[in-house]
Amino acid sequence: MNGHDRNMLCQAHKSQSTSMVFSLGIILLIIIDLVSTSVPGSTINCSKTLHKGVKLAKFMNKTTADLIKTYQTNQGDFAEQFCQTSIDNVPTSTLSGQTPPERVLSIYTHLKEFLPHLKKVQEQQNDLQPSSSPLLPLLSEIKDHVGHLAHRVNSIFQTLQPNIPLPEPPAWPTRIPPAQNVFQQKVYGCVVLTRLGEFLSRTVDELRLLKSSMCKKKKTGMKSNY
Repeated sequence: MNGHDRNMLCQAHKSQSTSMVFSLGIILLIIIDLVSTSVPGSTINCSKTLHKGVKLAKFMNKTTADLIKTYQTNQGDFAEQFCQTSIDNVPTSTLSGQTPPERVLSIYTHLKEFLPHLKKVQEQQNDLQPSSSPLLPLLSEIKDHVGHLAHRVNSIFQTLQPNIPLPEPPAWPTRIPPAQNVFQQKVYGCVVLTRLGEFLSRTVDELRLLKSSMCKKKKTGMKSNY
């Protein structure tokens, strides 16, 4: 083999090696891109999802506190201690579970559990209050917000447990109370709203804790999603 042939063969080997390295580099970049955009818990997806959940829960926590005051004002001769009455047929304000997914599932289950009770309170107050009462639209809004927060919590659960559908709680985890007189309806409504407020306060704390542990701030000098 003369010098010219050896040079041609060497260049061919170099060209093949360069092509192979380039192809491997492209494949590696594709894999990195797929991982960064699809892996649950990535900084961007996690912080966006949790940030929105925390923000909505904080807003609802504040509006529920204001709603309880409006509710009590519109009940006439009504004492605050009635709102602390022990009623079995009302969701609790406690969270359960040891792991983050279990705690998030508990939040979701409680939100779903509160919905029918809020609907019942709304129906009762529609009968007890004049149509011009400022309480009625507030009750409608908080019921809608609970549904929206449940949707966000569902997204958070999917971030923690990808490809695992969030199980739906039973339709009536706590039974709607039977027929009540007017005073019992007033007490029932206040207990539901009070427990919802306590539950939302715990939810805010739980989501904040989850956010701090799951969502890491970007390096200094780069914009953060917070």
